[in-house]
Amino acid sequence: MGEKARKNFVKLMITGLILGVVFGVIASLAKTSMAPDTWNIINMIFFQDITVSAGRSALGLFYIVQTVFTNALKLAIVPMVFFSIIMSVCSMNDMRKLGRIAGKTIIAFVLFYLAACVLAAVASEIVIGMNIYRPFSVDQAAANVTEIETSNILVTIVNAVPDNLISPMTSNNRMLAVITCAVVIGVCIASMGSRITVFKTFCDEAGQITQKFLDFLIITCSPISVFCMVTRTFAIYGIDQVSNIFSYILVTLITLIIYLLVAYPVAIGAVTHCNPYIFMKKMIKVAIIAFGAAASAPALPLNKETCVKELGCSEEITNFVLPVGMTINMNGTAIMHIIGAAFIATCAGLEVTPMHYATMTLLAICASMGTPAIPAAGTVMLYAVLTGAGFGTELCTLIYSLILAMNKPCEMVLTMLNVVGDAATTVIVSKSENEFDPKIYNS
Repeated sequence: MGEKARKNFVKLMITGLILGVVFGVIASLAKTSMAPDTWNIINMIFFQDITVSAGRSALGLFYIVQTVFTNALKLAIVPMVFFSIIMSVCSMNDMRKLGRIAGKTIIAFVLFYLAACVLAAVASEIVIGMNIYRPFSVDQAAANVTEIETSNILVTIVNAVPDNLISPMTSNNRMLAVITCAVVIGVCIASMGSRITVFKTFCDEAGQITQKFLDFLIITCSPISVFCMVTRTFAIYGIDQVSNIFSYILVTLITLIIYLLVAYPVAIGAVTHCNPYIFMKKMIKVAIIAFGAAASAPALPLNKETCVKELGCSEEITNFVLPVGMTINMNGTAIMHIIGAAFIATCAGLEVTPMHYATMTLLAICASMGTPAIPAAGTVMLYAVLTGAGFGTELCTLIYSLILAMNKPCEMVLTMLNVVGDAATTVIVSKSENEFDPKIYNS
């Protein structure tokens, strides 16, 4: 993407986002002010989910655009991660370098996670001490409670090694297994050298095909899709509906924004000694895509391009760190898990102790690492953190069901942290390997 095309793309994305918010607020206000029959007609034309019984005769134009775009992105997730990691790993002839890069990447991810969890715990304790969270009084007959079965959260580690190659490729929910397979295959190709040429060429060309498909989706379709996604979110959930859990949403959003504006710039400035404002400015367009889609995967292609061409990172390191980070580096998700679990427990009349926070930190890191890079996955995994910390009462489940329905604003913001954190880690690892170009970064 040329400089002019890049600027036009950023303008279109920002325009789509702003228009989505404006039209979404208008739709939300109209929903509460106009006659139900009139709103029902508008809803059936633009916003209705056409896959449910209520939408049999609906057009659902915005729903169709949103769903087709999201499904198209999901279609590319597995091949994108699989082939990019294979090519990244097999291009490293020095296996010690691969181990070194992987080690530095994991250490950076864990440090970012710990900082995020500590901030979330501190924010929760401050808010709980101020008595901002009020006990919930929920009409159980009106609530739609769904029990979600969860196994031991540490099963994530076991599931990282699949018992066959094909099974992980058929599901976006087993990305750690996909990464494991890709790394193993990449290492084997690298160790066999020139004896493997045809399969290596196939992986390279398959990766290029996937990239071309994603370029079309992101550059051509994403501004319109972001507009439809944001508008429909406001129209469906409404401003008034969010008020029930507004305190949780507000605390989560403030904490996420503080972490985004402080943690990553401080890390970049400390490691690279470059102006962190430049990093944040160049990451805006990537963050907008993640915000609009509420998922990390759609932002990966542009994140790669930004890291290499604008932030001066090594292409070899970028192709390894970003796909891995998209799956296991989700700082925003961890923050939401801890604040959400503390909010639910407090509103259910339960005490949250330091031991609970320590347990939730371990669970949040494990759950975040096992969360697919697709919309709403992080909110679903919140239930595993909640029950794993011992907050599994009926009222806790009831409050969780409300968060599950209204957590879209938090999902959209936390995803920005996830993609920016991936890029920050890429810059840090590239600098540590002396493969960081400050001239490109400062240009």
